[in-house]
Amino acid sequence: MTSNSYEALIVDFGGVLTTPLQEAFSEFGESIGLELQDFVRVFLKAYAGEEDTLVTDFETGKLSEEDFSTRFAERLTEATGRPVEAEGLVGRVFAGMSIEQDMLRAVELTKAAGFKTGLLSNSWGASTYPREILDPLFDTLVISGEVGMRKPDPEIFHFTAEKMGVDLAASIFVDDHPGHLKSAAELGMTTVLHKSPNETIAELESLLNLQLS
Repeated sequence: MTSNSYEALIVDFGGVLTTPLQEAFSEFGESIGLELQDFVRVFLKAYAGEEDTLVTDFETGKLSEEDFSTRFAERLTEATGRPVEAEGLVGRVFAGMSIEQDMLRAVELTKAAGFKTGLLSNSWGASTYPREILDPLFDTLVISGEVGMRKPDPEIFHFTAEKMGVDLAASIFVDDHPGHLKSAAELGMTTVLHKSPNETIAELESLLNLQLS
């Protein structure tokens, strides 16, 4: 597909518009005495093909942040053998995450060039999203906890494209999780696996024929 055929750029939030999530997870895990690989095993089962209704119910808005934090703190307490405080838990998990300014600038320039821009994110509460930064950058924000759907379910990709008024096949989707990209590609989207801002921006420049760096 040529750059003239694309209409939209859709990006993930955590790990794409921010520093790598594993850095935040490692920092939090260290604070409670849990190695990164053990924290990921407890924390991200739903992203490794295992069933984890605690996480998926939270991501789709079926559980409040308070209820999730209470139950997740119990899970972490069991894993570490020492008490983990539930209050403010989600904020502490993501405290080490910061915005990638180069990626924000790339989205800004893409929008300025006339492409539609969308954010598609599986959410862990609403507090992790700096809406004052994101709202001006995106034509559409789809946050899983607000819409009751989550990646990689096909329905959330269809929902996002319909809300933006674009075809999936005319959209580029950037995410740091291969499973989400697989689902998007099967629906006809062009996908970009985010590993670093430099690599992603270079790939988007090639696809869109734009100067983004």
